[in-house]
Amino acid sequence: MIYGATGYTGRLVAEEAVEAGVRPVLAGRDAEKLGALADSLNAAAGGESRSAPLETRAFGLDEPARITAALRDIDVVLHCAGPFSRTALPMFEACLRTGTHYVDITGEISVCEALAARDAEAREAGIMVLPAAGFDVVPSDCLIADLAARHPGGRIVRLGLLVRSGASRGTLKTALEGVSAMRIRRDGRITRVGAGSLRHEFDFGRGPAAALVTPLADVSTAWWSTGIENIEAYYRAGRRLPQLMRLSRWFGWLLAGRTARALLGRWIDRGPEGPSDAERRTSEGILVAEIEDARGGRAAARMRVPDPYGFTAKTLVAIGVRVLDGDFKAGYQTPSSAYGADFVREFDGVEWELL
Repeated sequence: MIYGATGYTGRLVAEEAVEAGVRPVLAGRDAEKLGALADSLNAAAGGESRSAPLETRAFGLDEPARITAALRDIDVVLHCAGPFSRTALPMFEACLRTGTHYVDITGEISVCEALAARDAEAREAGIMVLPAAGFDVVPSDCLIADLAARHPGGRIVRLGLLVRSGASRGTLKTALEGVSAMRIRRDGRITRVGAGSLRHEFDFGRGPAAALVTPLADVSTAWWSTGIENIEAYYRAGRRLPQLMRLSRWFGWLLAGRTARALLGRWIDRGPEGPSDAERRTSEGILVAEIEDARGGRAAARMRVPDPYGFTAKTLVAIGVRVLDGDFKAGYQTPSSAYGADFVREFDGVEWELL
């Protein structure tokens, strides 16, 4: 099942699944939109799909009994409907009841931490729980895990992310939720820091460039993958997302209020749903991971990923197919703990180099 299938990323995931020969159940809150999407995908797939149309199921996440009923015969749910701070736990708890594997595309530290805290329950239910299974965490988690294995004894992990792409409304709204709560991991604990209080330079391929601290999900997932207790994530990007970050630096206290957040939410809704096909063809994400040991020695690696939104669709479907084939680990997982640091190498266009 793809839940949130009519959203910007959900549609890309549905298209990728059909192209891969999978017949997913399309799910979300709006039956009419789901029907239109199913018709579009069936028509695009050709004659075979007309004799076996894609199934749709409309339900919200505020009625546990309805979620449970909708998941009874589902092996794995690819959850694409955020903000995941509100939607992840209702879906996960239904997965526990039905024995359904749970995979999502969150980028929220708090969601990853909340799901990690339910590891024992997931193991008992025999299901895998793998949040943050798209961009950035699949490439960044694999990059960090590989670097940590090459350089044992790391004391600090720093991740730098640069995105040359537009952002979807969902991405911007998730960022809006986090702008007043910048967090890092310090001595094993998630710790709040001031917006703009930490800067670090990374070489994204054109020489050193400064990036600002930001609450990427890697602050949670990299600890699970490597055991390193000090983790910092930084962002350098273009267009409207950094505008939110700059606002948070000076007005984070104001953005925590409901009125300001509602106004910014409307501003986001007036923009495009996400990058156009033409924009996606030239978009890219560049990640730099750096590990520092107790003596101050550093090692770094860089990765380039084309079309971050398309990449998310590919990784999510690839994980879903693996689960259907019985390739999974019960309990809470990160991309690298489930499938190894080389998982990201399966995808075309990924460039990876040690610095």
